[in-house]
Amino acid sequence: MAKIKKKSLINKVRTRVAPSPTGYPHVGTAFQALFDFVYARRYDGQFLIRIEDTDQKRYVEGAEKAIYESLSWLGLEADESPQHGGDKGSYRQSERLDIYQEYAKKLVGQGDAYYCFCSSERLKQVREKQKQAGQPPMYDKHCRNLAAAEVEKKLAAGEEYVIRLKVPLNKEIKVFDELRGEVKFQSEVVDDQVLLKSDGFPTYHLAVVVDDHLMGITHVVRGEEWLPSAPKHVLLYQYLGWQMPKLIHTPTLRNPDKTKLSKRKGNTSLWWYREHGYIPEGLLNFLGLLVWKPNEQTEIFSLEEMIKYFEWREMNVTGPVFDVKKLEWLNGKHLRQFSVEEFEKRLMSWADWVLHNGQDEEMLAIAETLQTWQKKYADQFTQALSLGKDRARTLPEIKDLIEFYFTDKLEFDLEDLKQGHEAEKIKKVLQAADEKLLAIVDKDYDAKTWEQTIRNTADELGLSHKDLFMSLRSAVTARKFTPPLYEVMQVLGRDVSSARIQQAIKALS
Repeated sequence: MAKIKKKSLINKVRTRVAPSPTGYPHVGTAFQALFDFVYARRYDGQFLIRIEDTDQKRYVEGAEKAIYESLSWLGLEADESPQHGGDKGSYRQSERLDIYQEYAKKLVGQGDAYYCFCSSERLKQVREKQKQAGQPPMYDKHCRNLAAAEVEKKLAAGEEYVIRLKVPLNKEIKVFDELRGEVKFQSEVVDDQVLLKSDGFPTYHLAVVVDDHLMGITHVVRGEEWLPSAPKHVLLYQYLGWQMPKLIHTPTLRNPDKTKLSKRKGNTSLWWYREHGYIPEGLLNFLGLLVWKPNEQTEIFSLEEMIKYFEWREMNVTGPVFDVKKLEWLNGKHLRQFSVEEFEKRLMSWADWVLHNGQDEEMLAIAETLQTWQKKYADQFTQALSLGKDRARTLPEIKDLIEFYFTDKLEFDLEDLKQGHEAEKIKKVLQAADEKLLAIVDKDYDAKTWEQTIRNTADELGLSHKDLFMSLRSAVTARKFTPPLYEVMQVLGRDVSSARIQQAIKALS
């Protein structure tokens, strides 16, 4: 990591993420927002949130609030937004309708857009004919050359209309993408896009251009699925005499089978990942690593390191695979960097959030159990976390890893207890080990004394050290894999450990 952060030589960087409140936040929104945020912070610029709520039919109550909460949870705080305000607002498109209408009519007046009076029934018939002829569905320019007098007559009669972009004929439109270089489009394949709908609301294409210009956006970051729409935006910038911002079309996130990431094949909601115990550090690292890393050797990095080193030219445009197993691994790596105090703080904060916002019954049950254990066992709970946290990949996984500390009755695996020996022999060995452990006085109860005591017991009774340790582990925890047995027994205490050994002996009878 030899690169040094430098000041931008370009205009003050301003980036934005512009989600629609049509559902709960998608991981794709976080993916876009991450790079918007990182680049703005790298060059001491501003990061904006703009709410694109012009599709009123798909509006979902509470979705806008969820957008703010999810980005805030990730640490991607906006400098300007509907929440925080700013001198370029409003930052909610439904509150800017008069602005879009003004520019749409300006384009008509310039001859760069036109009124279209075609009914939905006619448009449907046109599309059907094109489909039957094997042609791509596009507007047939029926109203493009209406005489001015006829247009005025229709407007005066109150006929319903939309305003369409007038795409030039037989022209090559060049789009420059920061990741792909120059991409050329022939105007014949670019539709005369609707800019203003009959209800007075803009389409995405008009609104995004107007807003990005008026809000001073210098870098437009969006998914590569929007690249075919870029020629329309290039034309609008040209028609309105505005400087084109830099375009960055990020690669599409894909499922392991290389199809586009979708709800049908996985979990795409940010809320799902929060509810299931992924932490911001792990999720952001994963999203960044999908297309970028500081160097060939480094996979674990922080948001701060991304801000220090990221550049667009280093982004990989090959379709990244959203591999949840990789996410789990990264999440676990970040969890292991926490002290036990920080881990417990994050864990209980997660449990509280789930109990107030969660929908998954399993996660709700885990959160409630963890809260109960913390209240009931206090210091012992913290000690158990200190031994179990380094094996957890997500926060709720810790429940299964420490559950044996707080269980009154264990379910023993008799074969694991016996370790290939006769039950009577193991009973005798466990009884002897229990008696010697109880005989150790408190001041001598350390790891070295405890281990030597067990080894001596094994030698005296003709059992291998390994078999006795494994049998004793099974007796105390009813598990094959745990943290070091001495440390586990320290958390349990000698009385509880002894009681469990006696339960195991009884189970062998």
